[in-house]
Amino acid sequence: MTENKQPMKVLAFFDGRPGHEKQTRGILYELGRLVDLEIIEIRVERKGLTGNIAELVGLLAARATDELKGDDDIDLLIGTGSSTHVPMLRTKRVAGIPAVTCMTPASYLRPFFNLCFVPMHDGVKDGGNIMTTIGPPNCSRPSGAKDPSLGLILIGGVDNKSHRWQSAETVGQVRQIARRWPDIRWTVASSPRTPADTAEVLTEAARASANIEFIRYEETSPGWIEQQYARSLHVWVTADSMSMVYEALSAGCRVGLLPVEWLNSTNKFKRSADYLTARGIAVVYSAWLAGQESAWSENNEPLHEARRCAEEIVKRWPPKN
Repeated sequence: MTENKQPMKVLAFFDGRPGHEKQTRGILYELGRLVDLEIIEIRVERKGLTGNIAELVGLLAARATDELKGDDDIDLLIGTGSSTHVPMLRTKRVAGIPAVTCMTPASYLRPFFNLCFVPMHDGVKDGGNIMTTIGPPNCSRPSGAKDPSLGLILIGGVDNKSHRWQSAETVGQVRQIARRWPDIRWTVASSPRTPADTAEVLTEAARASANIEFIRYEETSPGWIEQQYARSLHVWVTADSMSMVYEALSAGCRVGLLPVEWLNSTNKFKRSADYLTARGIAVVYSAWLAGQESAWSENNEPLHEARRCAEEIVKRWPPKN
C-alpha cells in the first residue's frame, strides 16, 4: 500500500467510446492521487434499443454478476455512457456498492445512482446525487512548459442536429488567425466529423501559408492531442467541439472559440460556449478580431473538474483501512 494513503478498490466500466473513457480515466487519475487506488476494468457492449430493454429487465431481476465473484471488497463503481448504466446499477443492486457516473443518465435511472457528475449545460439542478461541473472531466492536466510560439486549431464538423457546417467561413477564420499572428506556428487538426471538402481546403491553406501545418485526424495516434495541449499556449476550437474546449482549458491553454451557425439557440453546446465567454474563461472569435482578447491574461486559471470530482468521491465515501 502506498505510504499515507488509504486503499480504495474501484470497478470501472468502459463502453469503448474514447470521449467516455477520458471522463472516467480523468477522475480515476485524480482519485489515485488521493488514495491507494486499485482499478478493475469491465468492458461493456454498446447495445441498441432491444438490448437496452433486455438489460433493464435484467436489472429488475438482478442476479449475481460474474465481475464480483470472489471479489467482494469493491468500494466504488464508476462509468461513463448509457451502455454502462444498467450493468453498473445491476452490480450495485446485487452487491450494495455505490455507483457513480458522468454525464446525465436517463431520468428513470437517475435516482438509482449515488452520484452523477453532470455538466451544467445539461440544465440539471445541482444537489442530492447530482454534482454539476463546468464541463465534463477529462485526462488533460496543466503543463508549465507551454511554448508561446506554438498554437493549435481544432476543427469539428458536421452535426445535423446542432448546427450548419460552413467550410468557407471556418477556413477563412483559420487563415485570419495565422495572418494576424505570423510569429506563431499553427497546427490545424481535423476530426472524424470534418467534411472531406473542408480538409482539402485546409490542406491548400497550409500549403499557401508559412505558419500553418494541417494534420488529418487519421494521422494522429492516441495521446497526440494531449501532447499538443501540453505545449501550445493558444488553442482555437470550433464551438461545436466542446469536449476539446474543456480539455484545452483543463490543460491551462488560452482558448478561443470559432463560431458555428446553431440550429437552436438553446442547445447545450451554445449554452456552454456562452457560459465560458461571458465569464472570460474563453474568448469568442468576434471579440478577438475586435481586439478584445485581454480576458486571456486575466482569467487563465486551468479548470480542475476531474480533481473536483475525485475529491467529492473521497468526501462522500472515505476509504477505509
